[in-house]
Amino acid sequence: MLHGLHSTVIGDSHIRKGIVCQDSAGHYVSDRYAIAVVADGHGSAKHFRSDVGSKLAVKITTGLLKNYMNRPDFKDQFLKHPDFILKQMEMQILMKWREAVEVYHEENPLSPEEEVRLAREEEKGRKIRTAVIYGSTVLAAVMADGFSYGMVLGDGGFVVLSESGRLSIPIEDQNSHANYTSSLCNTDAIHYFEHWYTEEKPAAMFVSTDGLFKSFASEEDFLRYHGLLAQMLVDPERTAASLERNFEKRTREGSGDDISMALVYDI
Repeated sequence: MLHGLHSTVIGDSHIRKGIVCQDSAGHYVSDRYAIAVVADGHGSAKHFRSDVGSKLAVKITTGLLKNYMNRPDFKDQFLKHPDFILKQMEMQILMKWREAVEVYHEENPLSPEEEVRLAREEEKGRKIRTAVIYGSTVLAAVMADGFSYGMVLGDGGFVVLSESGRLSIPIEDQNSHANYTSSLCNTDAIHYFEHWYTEEKPAAMFVSTDGLFKSFASEEDFLRYHGLLAQMLVDPERTAASLERNFEKRTREGSGDDISMALVYDI
C-alpha cells in the first residue's frame, strides 16, 4: 500500500532576517501510484518572488505527473521509451511553469517596493526576465508497480531505498556550483535536468531541498539519516511530527536555510 508525506520549515536565517520561506513541497497518493515534489526558490535579490515560483513549481509538476500517470497506456509507453517520455515531461514542466509565472505576474503586478528592487537589480547592467524573478529548482519522484522514476533540476537530494534496504543517490544536479544552481528560470534549463528510472518499485523515495543536505557533514551521514527515517514510516503521523521538529533543529544548528522534504513509500 502506497503512502506519502511532506514537510517544510522556514530557515532560521530567514526568520532572523525577516525573509519569507522560499521552499515548497507536496505529495499525492492514489491506489496505483505516489508522487513527491519539492522546490526551492533562489532567494537572492533578483529572485524576489521565488517563494511564488517554488509553489508554482510544485503545483505544476504534481499536476502534470498525475495527468501522465492517469493515462491508461502510460506504463506500457513508458517502459518502451523511458528517456524520451521523461524528456517530454521535463519540457512540459518548464513550459507550464513559465506560462503559470506569466499569468501570475500579469494578475499580480509588481508593487512600488518591488519595482524599486527590480530597477536596482537592472542598474547592474542586464534586463531581468520575468521568469528570473520567480526562479526555483524542482525535484520529483514517482513510485508505481512495475516502474518508478524521478527528475532533478537544481541542487537538492534525491534518495532511493531499494526493496533490499540499500540507500543510494541515483541522480543529482551536475551543474550547480558555488553560488550558482540550475533553475527553471534558466533559458537553457532543459539541458540541466537529470532523470532516473527503474522497472522495480523501491521501498521508498525521498526528495529534499539543499537546506537538508547542507545540514550534514557528509553524504554518508545524509544517507544514514534517510535510513533512520525509513524505520519510522510504519507510523506516518509520528514521522511527520518528527520531521518538522528535526528540520527546525537542523536549520537552527546547521544550514540556516529553509528545509523541505517529500517522500513516497510502500508500507
